[in-house]
Amino acid sequence: MRPHDPQAEQAFLRGAREQAQGQHEAAKASFRLALARQPDMAEAWSNLGMLLEDEREWDEAAACYERALAIQPDLFAACMNLATLQAQRRQFVAAEASYRRAVQLQPEDPSVWSNLGAMLTCMRREDDAQACLRHALQLAPDHDKARFNLGYLLMRQGRWEEGWLCNESRAYPKMLHDKLGITRWAGEPLQGRSLLIAADAAHGDIIHMVRYVPLLKAMGASCVAIWAQPALKRWLSTAPGLDDYLAFDAPFAPEAWDCWAPAMSLPYLCGSTLATIPAQLPYLQADPVRVAARAAQGMARDAMGALRVGLVWRGNPMHENDDQRSLTSLKALAPLWAVPGVRFFSLQSGAGSEEALHPPDGQPLEALTEPLGDFAETAAVMANLDLLIGVDTSMVHVAGALGKRVWVLLSDYKTDWRWMNERSDSPWYPGVMRLFRQDASGEWAPVIERVAQALAELAASLPATQS
Repeated sequence: MRPHDPQAEQAFLRGAREQAQGQHEAAKASFRLALARQPDMAEAWSNLGMLLEDEREWDEAAACYERALAIQPDLFAACMNLATLQAQRRQFVAAEASYRRAVQLQPEDPSVWSNLGAMLTCMRREDDAQACLRHALQLAPDHDKARFNLGYLLMRQGRWEEGWLCNESRAYPKMLHDKLGITRWAGEPLQGRSLLIAADAAHGDIIHMVRYVPLLKAMGASCVAIWAQPALKRWLSTAPGLDDYLAFDAPFAPEAWDCWAPAMSLPYLCGSTLATIPAQLPYLQADPVRVAARAAQGMARDAMGALRVGLVWRGNPMHENDDQRSLTSLKALAPLWAVPGVRFFSLQSGAGSEEALHPPDGQPLEALTEPLGDFAETAAVMANLDLLIGVDTSMVHVAGALGKRVWVLLSDYKTDWRWMNERSDSPWYPGVMRLFRQDASGEWAPVIERVAQALAELAASLPATQS
């Protein structure tokens, strides 16, 4: 190592302050100045890597971490950052080696074991993953991230009693609790008490969990309301047993409620098992006036009795796993177009919706005469379909809640816990949902071919069913 350079040290310290204050461009300039004067300053390489990683300059970030470790092999932060980046990029062999190296450097650090366990879960090495996560909790019983990661694994395995409990360690409900300032329901008797269900997840999750409202009423709650996304208000206001729906963008007084609960905690608080899931379908209805209006706009069954199939091929690009759960484009569904006796409708909104306006030649996709609008309007469209085929987005929950036939395309990587392992059906939507899973290759083409075959079989069976 070169002799200590005071000006390089000064530039590094300035960069660290700028980084902490969110002044990323200034921090990068300071770290590069430090490295220009002292190229063997490992900490500067590591910190510069963090800034580049934040900008999704992943190759450059990895190179910085590797340079830092070449200079100082025991620099734990660089080793952990490199491992995490490699895991995010699905470079699993390299990531595991980096995590194992980090374990050697700091074997008592629970975060290393938690991160390694989370990655092994994604790799479906579930026994190894569980061992890592439980070891992290032995080292630090209050390590919420390790407990959350273990909960995800257990819930995906269907080991719900412990899984639900571990899932209570997630961070967001604690922030909600501080915001609401009222008692958080912990499962004690509800008799005569008013309960506010607060959204702690996305639209589809709230549609999934609104099924618990009648059960909460049966448990004695005097009044049940939901505080959640505005786009759901018009539809979920009609949910059985729900007394009020409070949108995030409207003022309300939390103190009017005796207690509150996070939506995603309801299975735990209600003690749900595979045998006791509230799974009677449908548990939501579409507005019959809007259903009829959509039928009159071209969605009614045609004279040939063609199967009406809705398609959703992409999710919200902000979702942490959207690169894997979404199809690359509408073209990926091309094998479906050869199936006779089918009319296809796009229910794609947001990212990917522009593809539906100008589908490639040979793709018989019918455009809706009106946009989907909020979820009440989406439900009316869904009610006019015979089948929805979609990736794992809120749309599959809309279909399932309405009791509509729905086929879900599932990525192998980070499959959501509620779809469990290996099953081709879902206990949450019995009799209507079918799961089409990727194999370990992570390729969509074999999945779409299986869907096309199943669709051909369904379309061929329809005339006999209708007669």
